[in-house]
Amino acid sequence: MIARSCSLAYGLTVAALFFCVLVFTFDGVSAADRLTGLHSAQVMSQSMPWIAQEAGLFKKYDLDFRLVFIPSSPVATAATLNGDAEIGVTGAIGNVRAYVQGFTDLVFIGGVKNILTHSILGKPEIKRPEDLRGKKLAISRYGSNSDYATRKILIKWGLKPDTDVAIVQIPGGQPTRLAAVQNGQVAGLVAQPPVTVLARKARLNSLAEPSDFGSAYTNTPIAATGAFIKDRRDTVRRFTRALVEGIFVYKTQKEFSKRVIAKYMRVNDPDAVEDSYQFFSPVVPSKPYPPLDGIKEVLLELGEKDPKARAAKPEDFADSSFVKELDENGFIDGLYKGKR
Repeated sequence: MIARSCSLAYGLTVAALFFCVLVFTFDGVSAADRLTGLHSAQVMSQSMPWIAQEAGLFKKYDLDFRLVFIPSSPVATAATLNGDAEIGVTGAIGNVRAYVQGFTDLVFIGGVKNILTHSILGKPEIKRPEDLRGKKLAISRYGSNSDYATRKILIKWGLKPDTDVAIVQIPGGQPTRLAAVQNGQVAGLVAQPPVTVLARKARLNSLAEPSDFGSAYTNTPIAATGAFIKDRRDTVRRFTRALVEGIFVYKTQKEFSKRVIAKYMRVNDPDAVEDSYQFFSPVVPSKPYPPLDGIKEVLLELGEKDPKARAAKPEDFADSSFVKELDENGFIDGLYKGKR
């Protein structure tokens, strides 16, 4: 299994390295049931576990939850498949690619952002998409959501990725990529709030807004292995309950949520944090079902080169039962009663 995971995503030694140096450990939790989750980007769409953690919801549901940051969806997927973590909060494309390559034990149990919410921003002298020809755009990692969004919009503009416009990996978070634009290393970047506000304050031009990308996309699924779901179904049930309640806190406790966002994203600009909250709050669903339409979009993209993706069905990837249970028993609607 280790060899299979290594071939999937840069090698397990890379994942192990990230585990050694980038673990976020939440102290003060004495719950009996330990649970490790991975997230692959320091972005708002992956912030719901932060909210739930800071609100004490994992502790409330008897979970000792630890969140690990691995800045690459493919590496995070490999680590989850190898059993280094039980829950993955990552970009969808790495998970779906793993499935169609034969790692069929990966299951989406929820989805917290089901559209693309990226913008493409360029240096002040980059005023039109055509001005990017012969230039470089920064993304997080090849195979990530940022990579997918960048390639999709370039093709829409009639520009060939890697030929007309170079796509450069710059790990380390969106602020690092913004700095790369400002110091002239690249001509632009793909970004999401709150970094989009910081980029505009730095006089970068917006070349594409989220509405330009179109269509559903499973941007941030919640994934687990089928074996873990089978063996510890009650643990997954309690995790889902904490996550759903965390979404409720996010949507209804603005100032608390903004403080958590600023803390974990290390953003001190109040305008950027406010913009990020205003943008994402309506986007995150109160009932985070696995997004079948979004999975279909990922399969269509992968199917251009991989016949296995063309044969796969969105339903193959999803287990909606945990969210469905909370929906049908009135738990979710009960949270929002009197709040809407």
